[in-house]
Amino acid sequence: MASDDVQTRVEQLKAEGNAFHGKGDYAKARSKYSDAIKLDDANPVLYANRAATYIALKQYLDAAKDAQKAVNLDPKYGKAWARLGKSAYLHLYDLSIKAWKEALGTLPSEELSPQETQLKSQYDDGLKLCQEGLEARQSRTMENNKLQTIPANVKPPWIVALEMEDVLTANNVLNSCAWPLMNAYKDFSEGVRYMKQLKKTETGIQGNLNALQAIVGGLLRDQRVFHMDSEDWIELLQLQAQFELTAFGGWPEGGAETVKEEAVKLLEDKGWKATRLALASTIRAWFFRAYFVDRSGQSKATAMQYYNSVVDVLEWGARTWHDVPTSDRGYIFQKTFVRAIKRIRMAAYLSALRESEGDSEYNVEELIDMANQMVDETTKNFPKEGDDEPMDKGAWYSFHVFPVADAHATLGAVFLLQGLSAKKDNDAEEGEKMLAAAAKFYQKAAEMYPPDDEFFPYFLKVSFEAEWHRGRPLSETLPLYERIWKALPAVFKIWEGYSSVPLKEQMFRAYEGLV
Repeated sequence: MASDDVQTRVEQLKAEGNAFHGKGDYAKARSKYSDAIKLDDANPVLYANRAATYIALKQYLDAAKDAQKAVNLDPKYGKAWARLGKSAYLHLYDLSIKAWKEALGTLPSEELSPQETQLKSQYDDGLKLCQEGLEARQSRTMENNKLQTIPANVKPPWIVALEMEDVLTANNVLNSCAWPLMNAYKDFSEGVRYMKQLKKTETGIQGNLNALQAIVGGLLRDQRVFHMDSEDWIELLQLQAQFELTAFGGWPEGGAETVKEEAVKLLEDKGWKATRLALASTIRAWFFRAYFVDRSGQSKATAMQYYNSVVDVLEWGARTWHDVPTSDRGYIFQKTFVRAIKRIRMAAYLSALRESEGDSEYNVEELIDMANQMVDETTKNFPKEGDDEPMDKGAWYSFHVFPVADAHATLGAVFLLQGLSAKKDNDAEEGEKMLAAAAKFYQKAAEMYPPDDEFFPYFLKVSFEAEWHRGRPLSETLPLYERIWKALPAVFKIWEGYSSVPLKEQMFRAYEGLV
């Protein structure tokens, strides 16, 4: 195609993309801009326009990458700087602030036209919002921080579980949370040991390239084993992620659409091994980004952006390469891996919804859909004889039981919130219906956990509270409380020193309320 013909085609594709964007069909607009970029990859307007479609689709990681490309090509492009500011706001405050300032710098200092005055107002608002967001994040108290360190005088539950292994094996006891805990800890601690082998040399970084796989593997089994045992733990993890991304050719920038596009190219150019390693390192790096910004209390929105990107790529890869052996495409596309990621994302979404105070970014219907899909997918894919995935004593709980249990608890949490809200609004009928559903789902969740797991009595306790809010008589609720009380000795054997829920204090407070 001659040069003039190419440019004509580029302009045609851009116009078509603009038309689709104007109609709100952002996916088709993105596709048109992508086709145009294939013909003219040095055109900043195309990248800026595609960034706008990514923003409209709430794919902010991809938007930031395109906007950055646009300003690299044209540092005076104010709208591109503004789109970088908007897309980076959710995950990189410093970059967002810089971008809004750069956008303002592209405008004249005086005698602004009406259009420039309008742009200045938009850029000022974006900068102010970002600065306020950064201040809010910096002022958050450590109450929101769930990045745990272990007191020296406490024996954590995973160590107790390890000490129980021989007795459980000798007595053929399988119905214990000790199994998923100990196996999660074995993976997690092995990964941490690998991570601590990192060292900087004159030629770069040296270390073990299996650290992220083991640490993530442990957290996907049971994230309650997460803890930090040194002051430089997070710094080491960030260095490890950088080390593995570089070594395996992962993608440090962009989001799901970027990675899907680049993965297809990499597969064509270098084959499965390079693609498998690049994808796995990227997915695990994203997971940690989501996990830490969520648990540290920095940003629920950022966490969900990364979790959603992880799930998007995993579901796409599982569909696209459904007939490719696991040995080629990689373990990250196995159903158990995807399910475990979704389980953690579901918990993060529930936490975000509770804190959102009506923010339209999060809604009950989406969370209910997540939970129902979790139940459906897991129950349809219970392991069968001949499956190619090995099953140890803890994996059954970690990947096939706990996801369903947590989905039930999530539904219980949603119905409890709705029931209490209805009662507050004096809608007794709706409140009764929702609280009854909450009690039912929390009880179902509890009964899927082993009887020595902290969540067994805890979810029963929340079910009891839902019944209490319904106004059920003590003659109906007391048997439930007796079940809780009888479970505590076995639970405290493992969880007394270190529980992820304030179990003992809540049990005693509830008991005092009864008597």
